Amino acid sequence: MQEKKVPEAIDKFKKALVLKPGYTEALYEMGWCLNDLKEYSSAINNLRSARVGWPIVPKVHFELGWAFNKTNQPDSAFQSFNKCLQYKPDYSGAWRELGYILYDRDDYEKALLHFSNYERFAKDSIRDYLYFYRKGYCYNAVKKFDSAVFTLSQSLRFHTKYINTWLELGFAHARLKKEEEAINYYKKTIELDPKSHIPYNGIGEVYRDRKKDREEAMKWYRKALEVKPRERKACFGIGFCLNAQQKYSEAIPYLRIAIEEEDTYTAAYVELGYSLFKTKLYTEAEEKLLKALSLNPKNENGRYYLALLYIDQRDKTKAQQMVNELKELSSKYVTELQNKVHAM
Repeated sequence: MQEKKVPEAIDKFKKALVLKPGYTEALYEMGWCLNDLKEYSSAINNLRSARVGWPIVPKVHFELGWAFNKTNQPDSAFQSFNKCLQYKPDYSGAWRELGYILYDRDDYEKALLHFSNYERFAKDSIRDYLYFYRKGYCYNAVKKFDSAVFTLSQSLRFHTKYINTWLELGFAHARLKKEEEAINYYKKTIELDPKSHIPYNGIGEVYRDRKKDREEAMKWYRKALEVKPRERKACFGIGFCLNAQQKYSEAIPYLRIAIEEEDTYTAAYVELGYSLFKTKLYTEAEEKLLKALSLNPKNENGRYYLALLYIDQRDKTKAQQMVNELKELSSKYVTELQNKVHAM
């Protein structure tokens, strides 16, 4: 093992087990070697046997957790890593792996707590770019964008060509209203991978939402569609911009594609409903807006457009219902709409 001759080591451990069946140390070491060779199912068999002889030895539970995780058994892995920490609370690797499982489950707040313990107990300096990327991603997900930028910059120290790090840096800077920095990070991603549609969408979003330059935004969204035709976010982005320019009929085809590509795309249903409403296609507009509300019961824009639609149709009862629901959401639209309803 020390000479990195893992298959040869396994052969010796097997011979040890012939001489002494159930030899716990040999079972554990062979499990470790099998993990190293990515033969995880065999590793699990050996490590389960080792756990019988060493039920309170932390490293047995850690290796078993590793093998479970690699065989897509995250619940069993989670249990094993926690068992490891029960017997050795400062086992840094177990904190890291638990953080990764929580990251995969989109439980970003808890993942960050586990990452904090990993760093607290780590004996050596951490140089894993993927660890810093995942931690930075978590910070973006919980809207701690300054922390995300710092952490993602650490990822870049150890790997400058991992495009996801550049993408997350672009995302974080956009949210920090540092538009030019965001665009530069997205452009760096394009240099690394011109065939990825994601950075084109990112730049489009900066121009759409931050700079309010709809024409420039659509230019970048169309670049995304050159890379990936029918890409849902690019289609939504163009539809949104066309709506903002009051080109409702032109927006409709793009928004229909966005929904065809993702039938749970709430924002696309809202924008399509708005386009249909503005082109007097009231029945379908109502259908799409109600679909948006079924997907997201707290959506305000969908209710706002429905209220306007009902006001146009002189349906005071339904319009008032939308206003009442917006009141419950403490919406900024309430006063405007209530005045319109009173005026009916």
